[in-house]
Amino acid sequence: MNSVIYGEVTGYYNPAVLPFSNLKMASLTFGILSLDRELDFLHYTQSLYPTAGFSIFLIRAGVKNIDSRDVDGHHIENLSTSEFQLGFAFSNRIIEKLSAGLSLKFYYNKLYREMKTQTLGIDFGVLFKFNDNITVGASIHDINAKYKWDSSIIYQEKGRTIVETFPKTISLGLTYAIKDIFFTSIEYDNIGREKFFNLGSELYPLYFITDGFKQSLAIRGGVRLFQNYLDFSLGFGLSRKIGNFVVFFDYAYRFERYSPSGMQLLTLGLKL
Repeated sequence: MNSVIYGEVTGYYNPAVLPFSNLKMASLTFGILSLDRELDFLHYTQSLYPTAGFSIFLIRAGVKNIDSRDVDGHHIENLSTSEFQLGFAFSNRIIEKLSAGLSLKFYYNKLYREMKTQTLGIDFGVLFKFNDNITVGASIHDINAKYKWDSSIIYQEKGRTIVETFPKTISLGLTYAIKDIFFTSIEYDNIGREKFFNLGSELYPLYFITDGFKQSLAIRGGVRLFQNYLDFSLGFGLSRKIGNFVVFFDYAYRFERYSPSGMQLLTLGLKL
């Protein structure tokens, strides 16, 4: 998604894509995950004619029903953790085919009772559009982001302060697209010491069948390579124009290596 400028674009992955998106879009995503995990997204994206764009997004993640027990093994209560990210991305075209963007992301994490922390992270991205088919993007994420934990709130004089610095993510992406028909994107991510390779594609199979429903159905698929392990994802999208609006629904399934079942994401959105 680092270099994708077509479809349901968001500034989360690379703020520099926004000036090329030419849309107003709002969406809400619900995650269905195993092991009592929770993951939800809320975002709005808008291009600003003629050369800019912005995006606002809110992400919530957490784990519930954590079994707390005493030293004898008796159940005390169910605990939960929650983490939020509120972000604002803005970008502008420097020249006709080159854009640069910046994201400010506020993190809030509540780990246990009064154990909580917050931080501010910065993302920066650039995108170059060679032509209508090929785009290249690059971004760096979580500059300055770090959590500072103070356990003295719970353990008093036995507590201590720990600083967890976020690993910086460097992403490079290349996308080839035939507008309204197909695109495929390859991406390299370096997260701290970890390296990932991602490949994803989207196809509109009804484009050649009927004029009225060219983009009503999208088929999507992707694969991620990490430490010689392949992680697959599949999905589809449905959309329908109603008056001046386009209502869309997306479904994605991601296989998870260490989970009893995969991650499911359901998105409902509106394009203006």
